This record gives sequence, structure tokens and C-alpha cells, in this order.
Amino acid sequence: MIYQHNKLPNIAPMVLQNKRIENNQHVIASSLTAGNSVDSNRTSGDVTIASGTNYSVEHTGTVSLMPGFKVRKVRLFR
Repeated sequence: MIYQHNKLPNIAPMVLQNKRIENNQHVIASSLTAGNSVDSNRTSGDVTIASGTNYSVEHTGTVSLMPGFKVRKVRLFR
């Protein structure tokens, strides 16, 4: 996010790749793209959100969940 005096913040697009999200987060972005190879400038790898994690995205554009976006399952024990 870029701030300027007397202007609304300029919110950049967000790209998630090769990342494991385990902490609750609230993210503000103009758009979101997540997957295992959505940016050729980064090391490819899945985006995994751990079960029980609250991850919210406030956006004005699109949200694209590509191959490699995963939400880890909750394991139930009996």
C-alpha cells in the first residue's frame, strides 16, 4: 500500500505463491491471485491455508484461485 498526503491509499494487487498461511489475517488489496505458478518471477509452490485459520481479503477487483491453492483439511479423531 502506498500513501500520499491528502490522497486515498493506492492498494496494489496481491499475488500469493509458494506460501503457507497459518495465522489469522485481514488483507486489503485491489485484487488477489493465488496458486502454485501465478508469478514467473517467484519460486513455484502451492498456497496452503491451515485449517482453523481466518484469512479474509478486502478487495475492489477480482479474486482468482488457481491450481495449487489449497485449504488444509481438519483431521477428526475418534
